[in-house]
Formats: sequence, C-alpha cells, structure tokens
Amino acid sequence: MLQVYFIARSHPEIETASYRTLDRAPLTFVRHEGLLAALRALAPGSRPTPERMLEYNGIIATASRRATVLPVRFGAGYRSEAAVARLLAERGRELLEALDRLEGKAELGLRVILDTPEQARQQAAVLARHGSALEIWHEIHPDPAGRTVLEVALLVSGTEVPACRARLQAEAGEVTGPWPPRHFLPRFLRAPVASERRSLRDRPAARRAG
Repeated sequence: MLQVYFIARSHPEIETASYRTLDRAPLTFVRHEGLLAALRALAPGSRPTPERMLEYNGIIATASRRATVLPVRFGAGYRSEAAVARLLAERGRELLEALDRLEGKAELGLRVILDTPEQARQQAAVLARHGSALEIWHEIHPDPAGRTVLEVALLVSGTEVPACRARLQAEAGEVTGPWPPRHFLPRFLRAPVASERRSLRDRPAARRAG
C-alpha cells in the first residue's frame, strides 16, 4: 500500500525538503501537469499507529513551511502510483482551485467543553460571526463523560493569525495552530480514502457554522 501525505504544486523546494520518516525511507513523488503527490510505500499489513501519525504530521509541517499543500487524510491508502496519477488527472482542476483558494491561509483550532448540545450550537453561532475567519467548520459530539464537545476550525489569512488567535483565546479558550487548512479541503481529500473507492469522493462534508 502507498501512503499519500499531501498534494501540492510541483516545485523543487517541496521535492528537496528533508522529510523524516520512521524507517528513513525517502518520499517519492507522482507528478501530473504541474501537480505532485508525496507518498511512500508501507510494509504489508501496516496499520495506523501513534508513531505513524507523528511522522505524518511532521511531513505535512515540513512541506507547508515551503508551499501551500493539501494534506491527504492520515491513513489514506492507494494500491499503485498509477492510481495516484489518476487522482491528479481526474481532479486536477479542483486541486488547483483549492491550492489557489488556500494560498497564504492557515487553520486555527478550538475545542470547547459545554454542558448541553444547545449551548454548543449557541457557541458555534457566535464563533460563526467571528470577523477574522474566512470560513468556519464545526462539529458537535459527546465525550466519554457525557459532556458536549464543540470542535471548531477557522480558516484565517496568514497575516491575521496572531490577532485572531489572541481574540479567540480571550473569548473562548485555548486555541491550537496555525495548521495547514485540513478542514477546508475538497471533499474527496477529507473523506477516508481507503482503496480508492469512488463512492467516498461524494460523501457529505462535515457541517459548517453559519
């Protein structure tokens, strides 16, 4: 199986960066008309582990310091480089549009614990009116203790990150990031892309506030 890490515009700075992998194996790149996908082969039977998640996050961070990248969901697996090339060819226009839309932008994250889903919906509505955010994603779910968790991601211009982060911390609590904008990718990259199943490309996206 091939682990795909990210998609970006083809550029020497992306291809020559020093990426740290668990077994020190170099990344390889599949290219198509100005786009590239970064990947490497995994041993048969490999499973997602905390160590692999750290590796994945490190590779995304290294690449995003050099260019705008579209992270491919952790654990996404492809059977062959030809399948990855088909993705770039079939979705090329959407990928380029996403790269243009996310250029110079970052994601800030927020996790709020509340007593009821209604409180979470009210808080999400307040955050949806946050002036610095270009787009907002949110999800409400229970935690093991029965409390309500509001997960929020805000897409912010890179120049607005410090001010937006400070305001959010004052208003709502601890903020994480800036991260590459994972919650604002095309649907087919946010879905769990196991075994290249086409049906996953059209799975509904998570709800957005507002």
